[in-house]
Amino acid sequence: MALLPYLDEKDASPEIRKLFQRPVVLNVQRMIANAQSVFAQRSRLSTALLNDIRIDKRLRELAILRTATDCRSVYEWSHHVPAARHVGVTEEQIAAIENWQSAKCFNELERLVLQFTDEVNASVKASRATLEALKKHLSPAEIIELLIIIGHWRQTASILETVEVDLDEFAGKHNILEGTPRGASRQEHG
Repeated sequence: MALLPYLDEKDASPEIRKLFQRPVVLNVQRMIANAQSVFAQRSRLSTALLNDIRIDKRLRELAILRTATDCRSVYEWSHHVPAARHVGVTEEQIAAIENWQSAKCFNELERLVLQFTDEVNASVKASRATLEALKKHLSPAEIIELLIIIGHWRQTASILETVEVDLDEFAGKHNILEGTPRGASRQEHG
């Protein structure tokens, strides 16, 4: 059970009540909605990062899955495995995220994105060498988007893990702390 209550719809502002009319409202959304003054803006950022980015969506999902692994966030992993599959990340790549360094299924750019993600998650700042290598493949806009993606989903993982947001009943069954996947979510959510 979560360590803080989820926002009850009766206590929500009219703007948040409207957002809660979506077909599916995730537990993470119900939790973050407690911060009513920033929830709508944060939701817009999430939506933009899922729909309006220039960077390849496969690279986005690799960075999110690696951030989920780095942060040990089962919830984040569970929701992004289906999204990763949807945008073309392979089963082999999903299974190899935890030990990507020794995996042969990632191309040079994917490996750079995973390295960059690890460095930012570990030290806030990626190494100059990794940044210079990424600049050979990605535009400045795509690199900044990648940094925003890493930061956004790291922040989400911090919320999820600190207040122990409950997995949604339809979330995937794969626990990144237990090794090999046992299953995946039937729904695709960001």
